[in-house]
Amino acid sequence: MAIKYTKDITDKLIAEYTSGATALQLADKLSLEHNEEVPERSVIAKLASLGVYKKKTYTNKRGETPVKKEEYIERIAALLDVNAEMLESLEKVNKAVLALIERKLDVEPVPARRQADPKSEQPFNFFGGTNRLE
Repeated sequence: MAIKYTKDITDKLIAEYTSGATALQLADKLSLEHNEEVPERSVIAKLASLGVYKKKTYTNKRGETPVKKEEYIERIAALLDVNAEMLESLEKVNKAVLALIERKLDVEPVPARRQADPKSEQPFNFFGGTNRLE
């Protein structure tokens, strides 16, 4: 038989969850108080329906929120003031290299480039010089 979430139980759940208790802890506590098994998913569903539950954020093994390569490339393009499509070949680069490029560009100002016609704009050349074969 499933637990009925009365107003008192619901108010307690909200109060304890917002004060830091996990859904698993709340499920265990309800199981003890009502002498019946209350699944963690039941508590999560109830808190979610009330708009209180916050999904756990995924982190990598260093505890950081992961960043997609596309995000790095978009931010690098913004720092270089170029269209992100011009840097699409960077998708093949390791994330650590993308992060390094972003950090260096964010710290060191990029020299102003001459204004070119956007239709004839050439891909950014990291090694200097021109990209045109002449």
